[in-house]
Amino acid sequence: MSLTVFKVIIYADGSSRGNPGPSGIGIVIFNADEPLKPLHEISKYIGITTNNVAEYEAVIHALKWITTANVEHATIKVDSELVYNQIVGKYRVKAQHIAFQLKRIQNLKTQIKSLLIKLIPREQNKLADRLAQKASKKVKLKRQSFQQEQLME
Repeated sequence: MSLTVFKVIIYADGSSRGNPGPSGIGIVIFNADEPLKPLHEISKYIGITTNNVAEYEAVIHALKWITTANVEHATIKVDSELVYNQIVGKYRVKAQHIAFQLKRIQNLKTQIKSLLIKLIPREQNKLADRLAQKASKKVKLKRQSFQQEQLME
């Protein structure tokens, strides 16, 4: 997919019903010059996992979209204080599976000419949240005990 869009603004969010539980991601992409009309939306079920993993996966999928679309300048907006602060290096990452996701983000970031990640209030991320919630509800709960899955995309 190749776009002629020079700069995009992306809202990314993850959702988990239970912690862990059925999880999804929501991503809404806007041309920075037309911030009222979405260019693209992603709503994807990602399996049984935690909310933090889902939040990271939303950022990873946003970064993958940026690299695939050959967009040079992007801003990704997230509402997870933990994920934001871990990505920018303000908070340490203790869990190995989260460290793996952070490494994936760092690798993808090197492929993008100009990238800014911003922390926004939850109420400004409603579109992405709605898509993430929709994706997490694609699977009906059969039991309440889940094991963490390792996401290896």
